Amino acid sequence: MKTAKLAIFFVLIYVPFAWTNKFDAKAQFQMLFLETKYDAAVNAAVQDGAAALAVNEKQGEEARYESSKKVRVNRKEAVDSFYKTFFSNFGVSENAAGRQVLDSYLSALLIVGYDGCYSYTFESYTGEDGYERSRRLEGPKRPYVYQDPTGEVIAFTLDEYVTVKNASGTGWIEGFRSEIQPKTQTALLKPGARFDEVRRGAIINTIQRELENAIREHNIQTRRLGAAYTFTLPLLSDEEWSNTIDDVGMLAFVQGIPIGYRTYNNYALGGARIVKRPVFYGYRQSNLPYFTSSRCPRPQEILETFTSSKAAAAAGYYPKECVNGRT
Repeated sequence: MKTAKLAIFFVLIYVPFAWTNKFDAKAQFQMLFLETKYDAAVNAAVQDGAAALAVNEKQGEEARYESSKKVRVNRKEAVDSFYKTFFSNFGVSENAAGRQVLDSYLSALLIVGYDGCYSYTFESYTGEDGYERSRRLEGPKRPYVYQDPTGEVIAFTLDEYVTVKNASGTGWIEGFRSEIQPKTQTALLKPGARFDEVRRGAIINTIQRELENAIREHNIQTRRLGAAYTFTLPLLSDEEWSNTIDDVGMLAFVQGIPIGYRTYNNYALGGARIVKRPVFYGYRQSNLPYFTSSRCPRPQEILETFTSSKAAAAAGYYPKECVNGRT
């Protein structure tokens, strides 16, 4: 009898626990399935948007690297393509209310341009029917600007093309670093300077500030619409930030979509493959100057960057080949 009571007691304790675990496992699977599905939906939208950056409004004039210094992109086509895929993948293309709700979860949308970035902020307005509505507006271009200790202002691009304004603000010079360094006293442009490190840092800082401002404004607007979720800029690794500045592209942050007892939070980056081309890094190894392609492992300390192996060799660097990604 005592054994039977113990068995009943065990069943009373174990069965609810086992049922809860089974239910929780099913819920976990469903959430994982939705996360994977949403990841694919957001990534596809950003990839389509980034690809559309290379489509020009004038037929036959595709976006391109003009004279290796100017990139023409179609931002309107990119944003339209992003939203078309974004809404379609989430099944709200024909649902105006659904589109507005989904858009409210897009905390930041940003285009990484050749010489500056553009953010698309969420703005609320009153429609003709008197109801509160929302839309995305393109903000002003934010150039990738850096001020050196002497007061000179340097505007960077995704490659080595720069614009330098002197400390007095009375004159400026622009061109590729290798072309203008003999014409200016700007220390950062000289051989051996940490040009690439400073350039990448300036671009990443500009993008980070713009995203923070966009998400801050998004919180203000969505609270007016009754949202309780607080959007924040996710912590990204240095490698993830570096990937955002390899080419003209699009960056989107989607946050706060309920999935079970959690919320979906992710970001996606798409490159237009316009600017991206091999870069050659100059560095020292065993006290000798070498250069290697960007397709090889990145040197720990880069002295200079070059747009061709010929330019690197002319600067006194020896080629360092790599096989299967190893030097």
